[in-house]
Amino acid sequence: MSPAPVRPVGAIDPAELHRVLLWAHNQAAGASGGFTAQRAADRLHASVAGITAAFDVLATLELLTSQRTRHGLSIYYRAGLDDLTPAGCRPPARISRRELWAAVAGVWRSTGDATTQTIAVALDAPAGPVDRTWLALRLATWTAAELLALTDGHRWTLTRAGLARAEQVRTARLTDGEAWAAIAAEQPHPDRPINPDAVARRLGITLPRFDEWTDQAVRAGALSRAKGGALALTIAGRLLLLGAAAAPETSDPRS
Repeated sequence: MSPAPVRPVGAIDPAELHRVLLWAHNQAAGASGGFTAQRAADRLHASVAGITAAFDVLATLELLTSQRTRHGLSIYYRAGLDDLTPAGCRPPARISRRELWAAVAGVWRSTGDATTQTIAVALDAPAGPVDRTWLALRLATWTAAELLALTDGHRWTLTRAGLARAEQVRTARLTDGEAWAAIAAEQPHPDRPINPDAVARRLGITLPRFDEWTDQAVRAGALSRAKGGALALTIAGRLLLLGAAAAPETSDPRS
C-alpha cells in the first residue's frame, strides 16, 4: 500500500487543523502536555516543514507556545487557541476562496493594516460573523505556504506569490457557488431585494461583472428583475439560496 500523498499546507482545512491540534494536545496531556509538528504532520499527511511553519505563526499569534529542547526540537503547547464556535458564525463552506482573497487583499491594499481582526470585519456579514479562530488558522497556513507574511506587529502582508494568487482568483470566472454564497451572506432574509453593490464588493469584483452573472440568473429563472431594476429571488432562487455553499476554499490544492 503506497503512502498517502503529501498535502500542501495551504490547502489544509482550518477546521481539520484545529481538530488535529486538539488531538495532539489531548494525546500529550498525560505526559509533558507538549507535542511536535511531526505528530500533527503525520496525522494531516502534510510536510513537517509546512506544519512547523504554520505552528510558528500560531505561536507568534499566541495561540500556541513553543519551547526548544537542547537538541533543537520545537515542542508546542496549546495557549490561546479557542474552540471553534460554529453557532451563530458563518459556515466556512459558504466563505469562498474568492471572498477570502478579496477580504485579505482588499484590507491590505486599502489600509495597509491587515490584522486578523480587520480581515475578519471584512468577512463579517448580515448572515453572521466569521469565526476568528478559524480565520487565524487559515491565515497561518497561507503564511506557511508563503502566500502571506506576518510582521512583528501581527500585521499580515501579501508576498509576491500571494499577490499573484489574489489576482488569479480575482480574474477567474465567477462561479454560481461563489455568487450564491455571497448573496446568502448579504441577504439572510430571502424576502428582501438583493443588494448588487454589496455582493460585488464581497466578491472583490466590479458591479458590471456581477451584473453579467445576475443577467444569466434572470434568464435561468433564479432571479427576477423589476421595472426599476431591483433584483428579487424567485422560488427557484430561494431553493438555491437555501442550499448555497461555495466550493470549499481548500478545493484548490494550491489554496
